Amino acid sequence: MELQQLQKSVEAVSVQYAKTFEIDRTGTWFMLKLQEEVGELVQAFLAMKGMGRDRGYSEEELRDRFAQECADVLAQFLLLAKNEEVDLEAAIQEKWLSRLGH
Repeated sequence: MELQQLQKSVEAVSVQYAKTFEIDRTGTWFMLKLQEEVGELVQAFLAMKGMGRDRGYSEEELRDRFAQECADVLAQFLLLAKNEEVDLEAAIQEKWLSRLGH
């Protein structure tokens, strides 16, 4: 799936989420929601690595929880970038891929 298509898909989910929970998706909300998800990712990572509470989850469940939090962080990041009208493909090309001579 292309990055822009992924952004459109997570946007559709986010719009529905906002309607369901009556959330005003402002720029500040997008940033704070990303921060919340990063915190949950850190918590899942620490549990997976045995440096935090495992809450009774198996190794497989901890790994799955970490993967789910990675997905949340990526989705919220894509939403923030979309909201701020960042062309991620162009920015990645300029910042990262240009170093490869592409």
